[in-house]
Amino acid sequence: MPHTNIVLIFSAAAIIAVVLAKALVTSRTRVHTSAEAIRALLSPPGIPISALLRARSVPNQRLVKALGISSTFVSDNPDVHDDFTREAKALITAVGAKDGWANDAETCVNKFLNTEDSDSFDYATFVQSVTFSVVLAGLLGTNIEALIPADVAFVTKAINDRWAQSKASGTLPTEVLDDINKRIATWVPGRTNPLNFIIPAYETMWRVVAIAVVYSNRDRLLRDAFLSYNENPTDEQFRALTSDAQPSVEAVISEVLRLYPPTRHIARAMDVPWWKRPFVPSLEVADVEEAHKSLLYGSDPESFNPMRFHASYSSPRRERLYAFGHGKLRCVAASWAPSAAALITAKIIAKLDDVTFTLQEGPRIGTRVGWEGWSIERI
Repeated sequence: MPHTNIVLIFSAAAIIAVVLAKALVTSRTRVHTSAEAIRALLSPPGIPISALLRARSVPNQRLVKALGISSTFVSDNPDVHDDFTREAKALITAVGAKDGWANDAETCVNKFLNTEDSDSFDYATFVQSVTFSVVLAGLLGTNIEALIPADVAFVTKAINDRWAQSKASGTLPTEVLDDINKRIATWVPGRTNPLNFIIPAYETMWRVVAIAVVYSNRDRLLRDAFLSYNENPTDEQFRALTSDAQPSVEAVISEVLRLYPPTRHIARAMDVPWWKRPFVPSLEVADVEEAHKSLLYGSDPESFNPMRFHASYSSPRRERLYAFGHGKLRCVAASWAPSAAALITAKIIAKLDDVTFTLQEGPRIGTRVGWEGWSIERI
């Protein structure tokens, strides 16, 4: 009997040891869904920039494996952050001052529609290809004529796949990343790791464009707003309200960012002593998607309604959206990306005239995935 008790005690001790060991190496996660909690998480008072960068970079290390990113998003070095921010601002400023930026967007749309070998275009592939090409041409000066549609489609699909695969723990083949970089090097010669700038601009923007096109193609008022912006792509037209019943193009993009935030969750790693890990969260997550469905944004927050951003409404405005983050590490392109997405949307809407091209809808609106059944059809 004593021998049996000893065995039981040692067995129980072994089980407890395994449980504790697992608890010590398993991250506890806390999810924040309120606007106040998200602001506190993303912009904590009195925290130095080095600590903020470290908290952001740890959860993003998967992007190093997936896409070879080496920018501020995966680095806790303040110098890397300053260099990236300075260059990104310079690129964005240059786009704003560039003559022909709208023409570049139109040229990209035409390039991927005017292929002679097809009358049907996969919708997600088309929007990805157009957005990717506009980012290359606008930000990095790529010659649009040098872009081969099949190569662009390969790169955009590979980026999409590797982004999704990076969330798993498996090993990603390096050959695919090599093939991505080989193609990009021919389009953006002489620049070290262009993906550092391409990914933040392209990866989220194409999904905003895809969804904005869908809703605007369904609604005559929204469609008219984008057609006006297509003809006059100025900051004034971006914000223009033609009537109390018609939202601006800016309002449409804001509503897409609210209801379909391309960055649904923003993670921050916390420095937690090993002995506290079983009890204290070491990963804090801002659930942007859930926060954007708060009644703070007006009635029926789960429906698409750009009028909630109309000047006549009293609901929170664009500064209360968290699609671009918040605080010191808010996306440097937050003021540029909405108008860029609107311009691409306008150029696509102008082509969907139900005379030459029409949008064939699938069973549901996708995000990064889920666009099966969607296509652009030549009439």
